[in-house]
Amino acid sequence: MELYIDRNELSRGLARVQGVVERRSTSPVLSHVLLAAGEDGLRVTATDTEVAFIGDLSANVEKKGELAVDANNLFQIIRSLTEPTVHMTLGAGQRLEIKSGQSFFRLPGVSAEEYPAIPAFNAQGVATMNTSVIRRLVEQSNFAVATDDSRYGLNGAHVEEVNDEDGRRLRMVATDGHRLSASEGTYEGDLAITPRMLIPRKALNVMRKLLDGHDEGVEMAFGEGTIRLKRPGQTFWFRLLDGEFPDYQAVMPTECKHKVLINCAVLGNALKRVGILIQERNRSVRFSFSDGTLEISANNADRGEVKEVVPVELEGESIEMGFNVRYLQDILSVLPGNTVQLELSHTLGPCLIRDPSSTLAFFVVMPMRLD
Repeated sequence: MELYIDRNELSRGLARVQGVVERRSTSPVLSHVLLAAGEDGLRVTATDTEVAFIGDLSANVEKKGELAVDANNLFQIIRSLTEPTVHMTLGAGQRLEIKSGQSFFRLPGVSAEEYPAIPAFNAQGVATMNTSVIRRLVEQSNFAVATDDSRYGLNGAHVEEVNDEDGRRLRMVATDGHRLSASEGTYEGDLAITPRMLIPRKALNVMRKLLDGHDEGVEMAFGEGTIRLKRPGQTFWFRLLDGEFPDYQAVMPTECKHKVLINCAVLGNALKRVGILIQERNRSVRFSFSDGTLEISANNADRGEVKEVVPVELEGESIEMGFNVRYLQDILSVLPGNTVQLELSHTLGPCLIRDPSSTLAFFVVMPMRLD
């Protein structure tokens, strides 16, 4: 293997694999990136056997070859170089030799035969979605995925098709049992979606980080227990969780006795100040809704007392409820509009939250008992 490649091109390609490689695995090879020099350039592949990324980079290849090297070491080396061109050669003893200007490195490698193969993918339908749509689906649902690994059916985002008078859409839903998030977007083509499809938390994080750049079309396809995303020069492969997602429709509010409209920025700033004195994750904060104002208050014997008053528009009678501040902050961080709408039924009933200017996402937060 011998090739010449632009430093920035290689650095960008290696940056994309950093969130995929498994650095603490019992299998050291999973911390490596596979470099494959071929007629079309350099292909970089990273996988932890559950998530995989394949990137094709432009390069002047003089000799074909393959080698796996430590992904982080190689990335740190390449990003530190100052010359625009990098010369890489497969040396004796499975060593990767890197030359750029007056810099020279020799890294130990692993033969390509020892690197885990990416399983064959049998697409059962292919669709296209814009990059920005997929990113929005992930960002508006990822934060609600459960982190308790014992609750297997909640450890990923559920995907399903929605087909109604507004058209056909892909919906992504996540819940940790205390809150729920759902976001949807349009697509073109056909998707084979089965009831037991959960995208794991790590896959969602990888999707959010890697799907950047231009708002181009991304090819999405589901296979047997897997999902694949493709765009020019990049392929993402994820293994799905085979878990049963709960019937989330059962917790959806069925009535609305109180409707509240609040400015997102004003509420967000108030919650940030209240959160200074609220350290315990599950501590409830009192929300007193009345005509024209929302009073947010908390009293902590060890840390002190706080009260914030926020202007609101309320339809219905006054009501007091307890909420986890962090849950509301997470929702506000992914709302695209300037106003948030809360729909309440009773003191201990679920609260439906949405952007009143959009029907593409909704959120449910379970209230907490007040002390």
